[in-house]
Amino acid sequence: MKKTLIKWIVICVLVIGVLWAFRYFSHEGEFEKYSHVTIGKETLKEGKPVYLGYHLQWEGIGTPELQKVEFIKSDGTIVAKDDDQMRIKSYITKVDFGSYYEEDVIKEGIVNKLLPVKGFKADDDFSLVLQVEPNDFEWDSDIKTVRVMYKKFGQTQFQNISFDDGIISNE
Repeated sequence: MKKTLIKWIVICVLVIGVLWAFRYFSHEGEFEKYSHVTIGKETLKEGKPVYLGYHLQWEGIGTPELQKVEFIKSDGTIVAKDDDQMRIKSYITKVDFGSYYEEDVIKEGIVNKLLPVKGFKADDDFSLVLQVEPNDFEWDSDIKTVRVMYKKFGQTQFQNISFDDGIISNE
């Protein structure tokens, strides 16, 4: 009787240990932002789409697979696909990126190096590229947070990355 009880205790401790280790390793790691780019309101008033790049790096265990990126305004609302004030599309590239007008991205062939966010395996550093196209020239709320949704070890997770300076500057 004692041997059976001890055997079940050992099995339970092992199962709990394995589950705890899996949970720890599946949640270990985060994206770090190493660069920040803003665009002036005057530049956006020209009405041309602008591409902005933010250098990110995965620091942690495993290789997350990106699912989607959401943009949260300073008032807490999520930017819709066709927002009244601006339209934002997100891409990934391994090329170091700053800010460009759309015609320069096309002319220099950078557009051919832009990858979709969904399915990208973030095993090292990369750039999150935002294509910002103004719809309205009076912005009442800027982007303050980017939410990255990803899968790691089969579990869907998200991380909010602060954009304290926003993407639109007053200059």
